[in-house]
Formats: sequence, structure tokens, C-alpha cells
Amino acid sequence: MISSIQPAHRGRPGIVPGFRVPGTALPGKVHQGIVTGSQLRVAKGETLYEEGGRAAAPYMVVSGVLRVMVKAANGRDRLADLAGPGDVLATAVFDASPHAETVVAASDAVVACIDVNRTLTRVQGRQDLAASLVRQLNRSREMADDLGLPMGARICRILARVAERLGDRVEPPVKPVRLAAGGEWRHLPFSLTHDDVALLAGCARVTATRVLGELKESHVLDGHRGNYSVVPDALEAAADRYVYEVL
Repeated sequence: MISSIQPAHRGRPGIVPGFRVPGTALPGKVHQGIVTGSQLRVAKGETLYEEGGRAAAPYMVVSGVLRVMVKAANGRDRLADLAGPGDVLATAVFDASPHAETVVAASDAVVACIDVNRTLTRVQGRQDLAASLVRQLNRSREMADDLGLPMGARICRILARVAERLGDRVEPPVKPVRLAAGGEWRHLPFSLTHDDVALLAGCARVTATRVLGELKESHVLDGHRGNYSVVPDALEAAADRYVYEVL
């Protein structure tokens, strides 16, 4: 029961057996209908929790981006999702099972423990919690739908959705790029490496590097070393071109 977790000492949240709390505790609050306890700062690169572990409560992402890693059938790590504000993590808590994923902060982040009992007593709480979970399930469905696409199209659609959901609106980097791409530019507020793209798309790193290079030459992506800005609408159009190339 989340409400039973009490501060153990000066600003740190209480620890229950098998539950490791990273970062720094912050005061709790109500996020729309979802009632939360203490908020926790998770530094970039820090692990929130690991596969096989157990948590006392699910988390809601308040700010920042976290990588959700799972083991593929071949035993290799796969980047299953990028969790951002409003997403719910540690959902294995709902059926009292171990975590099926490892979650690592892709940027400095803040998460909050969800008080499930108090949230479920509120009509708005039930609706908001269900809406968050449905949104995440829809993302998984979209990823599955993309599996039949050429790899270039798959990467374009992944980048477009990530940018629409997590990207910050920015001015175009330079005038020639603005004219070539058109549409609204979004900057990804976390480091997205070629390895990340490969893990999201399920391809070799060299393939991800090739596609990112092609997108940069087409002026729908700008940046380097993981610091990227993209045009979601132009990426969707590029995805269509990759599909037409194989028809």
C-alpha cells in the first residue's frame, strides 16, 4: 500500500524490503486525478529499477525521459519504449509480478510513486490512470504495426512519434534546411544515439547510421552525436518514400 511508505529520515522516502529508491525525494502531489506520494529525482544514466525486481508502487513520470529496456528472445537488450511525462512505469505492481523491464534515465528525470488506493477511489483518477496505460499500449501496437515496413520507413515513423510526443518546438536550424523540410521542427530533449535508434527499430547499428545519414541529407533531421532536431511531418513523408522504393 503506497500510503504506508513514510519518510525514513530527512527528505528520503522510506524503504520497504526489495524496494530501492534512487535519487532525491520531493513532496508528493495530485497530477490531475492520479494521486502520488513523494517525487524522486533520477539522474541521467541512473537505473530506476531492474528486470526481475519488485517495487512497492508504480511510478508516474513527472518530467524527463527514461529508457525502457527489455530482453529480446535472443537474449539481447531491446529498447522497448521511451517513457515521458504522464507515462506509468512499474506496471507489474498491478498483478504483483516481478518487473519485466529495466528502466534507466535518458535525461535527468522526476518520477512519483502512485498511490493506487487513493487514485482508484477517484473517478477522475481511474479515468486518468486508464488513459495513461491505454496510450502506452497504443504505442506498443504502433511499434508492432511497423514491423512489416522497410527499415528506413520504420525508423522514420519511430522518430516522428518520439518527436511529436517528447520533442520541444524549436526554430529551424538554418534557412536552407527550413526551405527543404518545411513543417515544424522538434528538438529531442535527451541524447538519442545511433544505438538507441537501432534498438528501437530492431536493426543493426550500421543500418540506423545509414538511415540517419540519409535523413540528414534530406534536411528532415539536423544535429549530431545524439543531439537531434527533426520535422515529424517530413519524417512521415520520408517513411512513405521508403515504402514506395520497395513496391
